[in-house]
This record gives sequence, structure tokens and C-alpha cells, in this order.
Amino acid sequence: MKKTDIDLIPDVVNPTPDYYCTWQTQLYATSDGKPGEQRRAINENSLFNPEKPYGWAYFHEKARGDLFIVMDDSWDVPLSNDERYHGSLILSPDKFPSYSLESLSKKIKSLGWKGLGGWVCAQESSIYSEGKTETEYWKERIIAANEAGVSYWKVDWGAKDHSLQYRKMLTDLAAEYAPELVIEHSIIKEVIPYAQTFRTYDVPALMSIPMTLEKLVHYSDAPAPKDPAMGLINCEDEAYIAAACGYAMGIMRHPHSGCLPDGRADMSFPAVHRDLKTKMFEVARAARWHRVAPAFSGGTFIASSETLDDVWEYRKVEEEIEAWWLGHGIIKDNTVDGVLTKTAPVAIARNTELPCVISDIGEKPFCVASLNPNGVYSVATLGRSLKKLYCIPKCHVEVNIGAADTVGIFGEYKSFSLTTTAEYSRVLMQDIAGDAAYDMTEYVKIENGRLKIPGQLISFVGREAQPDADTSEPGVVLKLV
Repeated sequence: MKKTDIDLIPDVVNPTPDYYCTWQTQLYATSDGKPGEQRRAINENSLFNPEKPYGWAYFHEKARGDLFIVMDDSWDVPLSNDERYHGSLILSPDKFPSYSLESLSKKIKSLGWKGLGGWVCAQESSIYSEGKTETEYWKERIIAANEAGVSYWKVDWGAKDHSLQYRKMLTDLAAEYAPELVIEHSIIKEVIPYAQTFRTYDVPALMSIPMTLEKLVHYSDAPAPKDPAMGLINCEDEAYIAAACGYAMGIMRHPHSGCLPDGRADMSFPAVHRDLKTKMFEVARAARWHRVAPAFSGGTFIASSETLDDVWEYRKVEEEIEAWWLGHGIIKDNTVDGVLTKTAPVAIARNTELPCVISDIGEKPFCVASLNPNGVYSVATLGRSLKKLYCIPKCHVEVNIGAADTVGIFGEYKSFSLTTTAEYSRVLMQDIAGDAAYDMTEYVKIENGRLKIPGQLISFVGREAQPDADTSEPGVVLKLV
């Protein structure tokens, strides 16, 4: 293969409001200390002490310039976990004695992050709200966030988490007094047209792919926002769904791989499954791909009538690790005799027709695709949970990319073929995490008007930039010139 001096990924900042959130890292650092300990764990030592299990501000080096870092629950609550402080949005002085919110924001940006964000409890703090109207209270905090250079609010649970009026008010106030501040909403579907971003909400890693697809189908019929800059869906840690389907992402994974500090297995990212803590380059590829094909709202949405069942069998001795979510309301009525089953469409597509997945091995991967409003096409195959195995069944995938000449391809394939009306004489391919493309013209075939690419080429080129210890699934950009 001949390497060129062409870099297919532009040297710009990712315009999509993607972020890394600290909540699961808070769990890791406390060896699953439950919410009380996790809330105490967000502090300046955790962010800036480079020793494991800390050093969170130094994570995601490859993707850092394309991500916000969002301090999760409870950066504004003292170490005592006094619930009266929820919603104060005042940096806790006993957790951050060396910083103001403004100096902390500057520190984060100096380390290369796109900006600083914070978790927001959807209620006013009783300590600071006396004598103020709801609007006065939140206007004051939005102005303070703007002056401090805070970039992102992750508005989560709280006394007003189901109030559409409250959530709309926050968005309106930010638009007027802090236009650079992104307000993320969640929980109530009705807020999607009025939200800059809307988070699909928590799912356990073992069933994250089918549950996220299920949620995306559920939210797909929300009214389209009048403003195309509104209504972005954030599909949390499913980086390749975000990249290939035009969604934003809120990354939870972190690079402290292996067991918890106390030696127990990490139930948030079980190594027995995808081992997401060894897949950091997926985050980099998804964030960099959003430079080429940013997340978008609206458009058409199609889900296949064909569905797949993901199945996971857990043994009783592993229940604490693999089934911690039982009884937490995250998954209901889907576990029988130690077997968990979740069902989702085999394929979904936005602004384009469904990809065709052809299997000669019995099993299929999930598959998602989109045609970006800017004309770029993206597609991904996604892994399956099959009893005690996670894998991407390698199949033939066929797509029609219309007039597109740029394609993002994520995941594993036996072969990949596309139909395009674009004219071309060369085929370039590059690891999205890399910095130079290969000329692949002589390695692809034209059969019946379709460009066919062997899956081995996607796997080889799509992992070129990652270190050996990183197990990320492939991600390439294909350019027809």
C-alpha cells in the first residue's frame, strides 16, 4: 500500500458538543463506593493528581481538543454531601480549595480540553435561593457560568427534572445571557425540540448497544426543532453509534483498565464483555469524525422491521459484577433464570436508506448509517452480546451513498460495498485517528457498478494509529477522488 501525504481529517475543532464525563471514573476511584463516596470523589486531587486512580484531567489525550470535560455529581456539594447544596453551582471550596470556577476553567483549557462542563441538579439550592424567583436564581448562575468560561451544563435529575417549563427556561436564559454555554437536557422526551442536546440516559455496558438503539427509536418521533442547531441527541458512551449516525456523545469510559483499586472486577466496564477501558481510540475516532460529519438534528429516521436479540448469561458468582443493575430500575422484566435478553432493530438509518447486512454465518451485527446534511456518509457495524461472548459477526454490508464522495466506516466487515453517483479515479483510505491516507485504488474492485472493499483492509487501516494495547474497533475514512 502506498501512503500519501494527504490528511483526510481537517485540522479544526470538533463543532459537536461531545464530552467526557467523570461519573464512572468517580465510581472506579472509590472501588464502587456507591453514590455517597462517588460524590465526594470529584475534587481537584482527582482531576490533577497524576497517580492512578486519579489524573482525570489528563485522560483522552488523542481526543482532548475535541471534547469538553464534564465534572459530574457533586462538584458543587461539600464533602459532607449536604443535599441542600444540590443545584448551587458554586464550586465547592473544600473540594477545590485552590481554584475558583474561572481559574479551574482556564486550567482545564490549558490542558487542551475544548472546555469545562458541570453536572447540574435540576433544582434550586435551598441555601442560596431564599428571596429569589426561579428565573432570577438561574439567570444569576448562567451569567456566572458565562463569566467563568464554563462551556457545558449536564442538567440531570432533581425536584424539577420532569418540568418542561423549567427546562425550557434554562435553555432560553442561556441563549440570552450565555450563548456559548451548551445546555443538555434528559428524562422528558417533550424537551427535545427545545434542547441543544438531549441525553438518552444511563444503560449498563453489557446491553448498552441494543438499549441505546432502542432508546434512539423511542426518541425518533419527537417533534423536529425549528432551529437546526437544537435537538441534538447524545447517545452517551456509544462512540461509534454517535459517529456513524449523526449523534453527540457523552463518554464515560476511562483508561484506568483492569480491576478496581480494591482488586474486584469493574462492574461498570466488565472486562469479560467489551472491555471498553481498553478502547480509547474509538473515542478519538468518533470525536475526529465529528469534524468531518458533525452531529445533526431532524431529518428522516428509519428502523428495520427485522430485529436481533442480544442475550447474556451470567453465573451466580458473577452477579455482583455482571448484574449489578438488577433491582436498580435500569432493566426490568428481561432477566429469566440468569439470562438477560434485549431486542433492537438490526439496522437504523438517518437521511438515507437502511444498510443491507448479508450474513453467511448465521449471526448479524447491528448496523447504523446516516447521510449528513453536508453530504458525508457514515456507517458502522456494532457488536453483539451472545450468551457469554461479545463480538461483531463479520458480514457483507452494502450501502447506497448517493452522490457522497466521503465515507466513514466503523466496525468489522467480511466485505463492504457501496454504490455512488460520484465520479472518481482514486480511492484513498485513512485511519480516522491517523494523519495520512493510503492510496487503495489497486486493492478495491468494481463489480456490477459497486465499489467493493475487503473487510481485512478496513480492519488493517482502521487500527493503524492505535497502540497494541488498545483494542478499539476499526474506523476509517474513505475518500473517492
